[in-house]
Amino acid sequence: MIGELAFLTVLLLCVGIGATLILDLWQFLLGKLFAVRGADWGHAGRWLKGLAKGEWIYRNSDPSPPRAGDKTLGWLFHYVVGTIYAFLYVPVSILGFGAFPDFLPYILIGFVLSTLAGLMVFSPLMGDGFLASKAPDQGRRIAFAVLNHLVFAAAQYLVTAAVVAGFFWVDES
Repeated sequence: MIGELAFLTVLLLCVGIGATLILDLWQFLLGKLFAVRGADWGHAGRWLKGLAKGEWIYRNSDPSPPRAGDKTLGWLFHYVVGTIYAFLYVPVSILGFGAFPDFLPYILIGFVLSTLAGLMVFSPLMGDGFLASKAPDQGRRIAFAVLNHLVFAAAQYLVTAAVVAGFFWVDES
């Protein structure tokens, strides 16, 4: 039998990676069906490289498209952040805000926190301003941030349910 800490770690890794993957599949579908452009993680990779040089705000001063290394770094960052959101469920549940299958923590972290962090922290760092105020399509960006993070929260909940159900379904005899 797996120890409780090991199970929790596996669960949270599955939730973080699984929910982020579902979000990416959702964005891929939006792109194919409605020509909606998803996030460009190559630019996020460039931003991360700029942090090493003390450049906190991404200015997109390099006119060339992001390179493979930029994209890899950006995608890795995307999945690490998705997994960090999953690990935030531990302190939230310890504080008594509800344990699975209570949906409230998933709304608070997967939807509210991730949406606000994206629009109030990540958007300004990427040079798009607070609440995407410098983006030419601010309303669209906010609408898709809300919609995408609602999908992310639902995915976190569903992946948690699937992993928990799968774990308890396994016959230990």
